[in-house]
Amino acid sequence: MKRPLTLRLVALIAALALIAAACGGDDDDATTAGASTGSGSGSASEPAEEPEAEPATEESDQPAEEPAEAPAADALTISHKFGDAVIEGTPERVITIGFSEQDPVLALGVVPIAVREWFGGYDHAAWPWAQDELGSGTPEVFDMVYGELSYEAIAVLTPDLIVATHAGITQEEYDILAEIAPTIAEPAETASFGMAWQDQTRMIGEALGLSDEADQAVTLVQAAVLDAARANDDFGGATFAWANPTESGTFWVVGQSTPPMQFLQELGLVYPDEIAEIVGDLDSFEMSAEQFALLDVDVLIVRADGNAQELMMAEPLFAQMPVMAENRVIWLESTDPIYGALSFSTILSIDYLVDELVPLIASVVAGDDGGADEDPAAAAAAEAFRLVYDSAAAWEDKAPHLENADALQASNEAYMAGADGVGGIGLEPTNVVVEGDTATVTYNVLFGENPAYSDLTRTISLVDGVWVVSEADYCDFLASARTPCG
Repeated sequence: MKRPLTLRLVALIAALALIAAACGGDDDDATTAGASTGSGSGSASEPAEEPEAEPATEESDQPAEEPAEAPAADALTISHKFGDAVIEGTPERVITIGFSEQDPVLALGVVPIAVREWFGGYDHAAWPWAQDELGSGTPEVFDMVYGELSYEAIAVLTPDLIVATHAGITQEEYDILAEIAPTIAEPAETASFGMAWQDQTRMIGEALGLSDEADQAVTLVQAAVLDAARANDDFGGATFAWANPTESGTFWVVGQSTPPMQFLQELGLVYPDEIAEIVGDLDSFEMSAEQFALLDVDVLIVRADGNAQELMMAEPLFAQMPVMAENRVIWLESTDPIYGALSFSTILSIDYLVDELVPLIASVVAGDDGGADEDPAAAAAAEAFRLVYDSAAAWEDKAPHLENADALQASNEAYMAGADGVGGIGLEPTNVVVEGDTATVTYNVLFGENPAYSDLTRTISLVDGVWVVSEADYCDFLASARTPCG
């Protein structure tokens, strides 16, 4: 595992200091680069003198106007799409109300007092790539769905900075937040949820008084991304898309301007013009069945929750597409940290993706498909079979592949409890032969990670496009595990 980003930043800063020391001249020869040479203009640390006010004349009985109250000397103004945030001093009570800003804040060594949960359910909303930076911090977690902000919950924490660069807030929401504390949002002309990770990190760094640290952090991670692109010859300009299936049989396709798509393009992958023309500046769009052929790209990323993978592979429309038949699909469940990291696409998660996702893309682009010639129906049957007999599998994922599932849920719970005694039970398919709507599966039985039985066979059937284990076969297996069934 890589060292935490903050530790690598310390090493980078130390190296820069050594270089500066080696290149610097004598103190006596040094000049003050930041001093102003213009007359009356002042310097960065010393404002120009204010002109004296004109005295009131006898002809006028109007008092001299009071000068407008100037911001504090150490105040910082950050302009964004909703206005100007004036930040006085160094923020110490930072709240992130967007869905990913905790990452850049943590990357800069600051632990927010509160963050917003997006998905994943990790403690303090810190995914694996951010846990080293979180350390022993315990920010409060707001469970606020998109479009719903609890202003009272935010205000009671008395923040001195609210970060909303990946929150999709409206002008009205901003106006209320700005009454609570200085609030920063994405820059003008930047679409909601469209702020690049580099720009987001730098803006947050400026607000925290850590601009130099933000620049160094961006340089470090940007170098890792460019190194990955060079190491893979920019992936030869391979085309890509990211599609999330819906229950209605359509796909939500992620738009080109979003941070995940920006990151993948930085690697040298190419977002197809045909899809770009349809999605425009939207962060996603719903693709109809008539447009599915556009997903026949060189690398297709698909959210594979539930039985999505099986349904797609069993559908002739998809199974016959080269991207499917040649196994150029990266299937990711939403609980997979790689899926989460791509969704976030922040300075911390991109560092993680370089290690975890880039090798998967490289394997697909290189044609190392690990079974491109395998029958998609056989692969779908094997996955459904494995899922049904996995004692640790979630019931909602298993039930669609089990005949008369409602009547077997209690038996499944007893099976799970009994399997705990051997570290869990799993079936590992080693061969699948499909004949019509029936597949014969050869498999090994594992207790925990240890082989227990090998080269056994059972069957699974295709019912309305879904591979299903029969109630009788499931109960037969549970009987061998000494578990009552039915």
